Amino acid sequence: MGRQPIGNDINPLSVLLTRPRLAAPAPRDVARKLEQISWDAGQIDDTELLAFYSPRTLRHICALRTWLFERAPLDETPDAVDDWIRMVAINRLTGHSPGFFSVYTLPPNQAVSPQSQRKINERRGQTPPDRDVKKLILKKTASLLSDGPMAPHPPSLLTTGEAQSTPKIDSGTVRLVVTSPPFLDIVQYAEDNWLRSWFAGIDVTTVAIAHHRTEAGWQKMVRDTLTELARVVGSRGHVAFEVGEVRNGKVLLERLVWDAAEGLPFDRLFVMVNQQEFTKTANCWGVKNNAKGTNTNRIVILRRH
Repeated sequence: MGRQPIGNDINPLSVLLTRPRLAAPAPRDVARKLEQISWDAGQIDDTELLAFYSPRTLRHICALRTWLFERAPLDETPDAVDDWIRMVAINRLTGHSPGFFSVYTLPPNQAVSPQSQRKINERRGQTPPDRDVKKLILKKTASLLSDGPMAPHPPSLLTTGEAQSTPKIDSGTVRLVVTSPPFLDIVQYAEDNWLRSWFAGIDVTTVAIAHHRTEAGWQKMVRDTLTELARVVGSRGHVAFEVGEVRNGKVLLERLVWDAAEGLPFDRLFVMVNQQEFTKTANCWGVKNNAKGTNTNRIVILRRH
């Protein structure tokens, strides 16, 4: 739509997963760059990861990881092709199909521990197979870019920090916010992303993701966030604030969001409930769909005065 993309998240992974998509390279440039890597020169520095990968695959992953550390350090804006390769690799680390680098496991946003993976391997009678890391990156690149390049848009602004304080975003400049907070004590976001963080060189212990066990504490976090959004969103701009079910639907987070907006310069328009027909994560766990987990998206829609 030609809008300027603005994003903020407390986890540095967010920038690594978002920035490359906003300036996607041509597949031929990705292929050319991957030819420069000395794939067989990789050194395995953590044998625990052999629960997920064959020795050859892990050496290739380590070779790519080292190559990216040298060419695309986290404290610099990298070459667009290097940035893209890292993003695709991060998303191919683990999964439940031959399109991922690993043996059968959970999706990349829920990496289990090596100990848990060994149990999965034993239960399924599986051994990590050799995967062609370069080929899988190229295949996923072709899939992601099959519809052509991103439409032209103004330069993006991607920041890392708490949602309650985003000083780099000018007041009254945002027309639409789409956001979803950490839910109540049910998702271990940092732990779930330990493998992605390892590959990217991020210390997960330094990522202060909000984790609230009480409704009051969680609602205060939401109130503080909505107060900041009231600053950055311009007149007649909208906020779509998404939450899911927790505690088997006994706690309705959308009501807490609705009440948290009381007294702020927003019109509370409605809550949209989207019933999911299929839950990937539940399927991976062997849980009957819509029996457990988050089965609906509940989106509070606000409009700035």
